[in-house]
Amino acid sequence: MNSATRLLLFDLGGVVIEVDTAGIRALDGHGRSDVELWEIWLTTPVVQQYESGKIGNADFARGVLSAFKSDMEPDVFLRSFTAWTLGFFPGVKELLRELRKKYKLAFLSNSNPLHYPRFQAEWGLNDYFDYHFVSHEMGCVKPQAEIFEAVLKALPYSPQEILFFDDNRLNIEAALRAGIPAYITRGPDELRHALIDRKSTRLNSSHD
Repeated sequence: MNSATRLLLFDLGGVVIEVDTAGIRALDGHGRSDVELWEIWLTTPVVQQYESGKIGNADFARGVLSAFKSDMEPDVFLRSFTAWTLGFFPGVKELLRELRKKYKLAFLSNSNPLHYPRFQAEWGLNDYFDYHFVSHEMGCVKPQAEIFEAVLKALPYSPQEILFFDDNRLNIEAALRAGIPAYITRGPDELRHALIDRKSTRLNSSHD
């Protein structure tokens, strides 16, 4: 890894926390891929409003079910949604401990009042990171430019000293526009490969 990289910034769901994609598939009756569904989810206004802390659970449920044209009952959806996050991917805790010996670690998550408390109570999430950025507490969401601007303002590092990992193309593109080097990764194996690739790329460029 390039010596200029000082902080690793992680998305949570899909990168370090496993998400049950059956939950979002249950909303869709059109056979779309998981990638397509998550991009729709990210850009759905009611989801952005909820995960930036602007509306409550009831309005969120009604809005999502309307957006996805689902006939699921709102209370059934909210119970399902709360359980979408399953916990750390196997091997992630060990990887984070290993990385923290060399780098500062942070997370930037589109989260909400149903998921984030579980992350703390059940998995002790914050214990693995030095900096914590959660959308519903910040008032903005990925891939909006303002959330990356807020993170850069809060961190004592330049964009080029940060390396960002996310499982969604839209968020990666937003990070790159903010000047932050970024990789699409899903789970710990892809994360390790990205770190190796980054190190190899930097070493090769330094020899040119």
